[in-house]
Amino acid sequence: MEMLKMTMKDIEDYLKFSKTVIIPAGSIEEHSQALPLGTDTLTAEALAIEVGKRTTRVVAPVISSGNCNSVTFDFPGTLSISPTNLINFLVDYITSLYRHGFQRFLFVNGHGGNIAPIRCAIDAVSPTFRSSRFSVGSWWLFEELKELYDNAGHAGRGEVSIMLYLYPELVKKELFSEEHRTIPHYYVSNDLSKTEITKSGIINDSQNGTRDLGKRIFEEACQAYIRLLQELES
Repeated sequence: MEMLKMTMKDIEDYLKFSKTVIIPAGSIEEHSQALPLGTDTLTAEALAIEVGKRTTRVVAPVISSGNCNSVTFDFPGTLSISPTNLINFLVDYITSLYRHGFQRFLFVNGHGGNIAPIRCAIDAVSPTFRSSRFSVGSWWLFEELKELYDNAGHAGRGEVSIMLYLYPELVKKELFSEEHRTIPHYYVSNDLSKTEITKSGIINDSQNGTRDLGKRIFEEACQAYIRLLQELES
């Protein structure tokens, strides 16, 4: 059930049997020459909608722009919401949902830069919300996907695979490439990102992905989110 397509009566009826809402969050960010800017958003939204279908839970509108203030910010097409503004937006977003009766919040996160702002937003509302639970799952970090994803880098074979499965028409296979380098354990300012992190937009990986791998990743991620949801509601 997608909230965008529901009426207020639909929401009132839904809240009589469930207080859970699924919130997809992504980004508009470079993903190399071969993948679309909306890779994170499209993936998170597809996962959230599928989990919503399988569990008959409401899916809130996708948060399509995220925090991309570092590393990828200077690549063409990347849009970034600063961490502070994103936190404030998320607080207002989930407060609106809570005000109408939602108390179980499952974030289906598709972008690494959103992890800290989501956590900060939860910390901001925790003192005032009552009887509420929050769960945040970033699909590429699930233990269940460790072997399948195999530490694939940004815009690498993992994301290529899932996009080949979900939106093959958006993938420019003729532009597949790779970039391998040792990634430092420290953070860098943006002027150093292309010299120390990535010149191509691919972070330490090849783009050797397949549709079959993408299907397996998507299915395992769906199952992992369903387990998170079940724990959230237990």
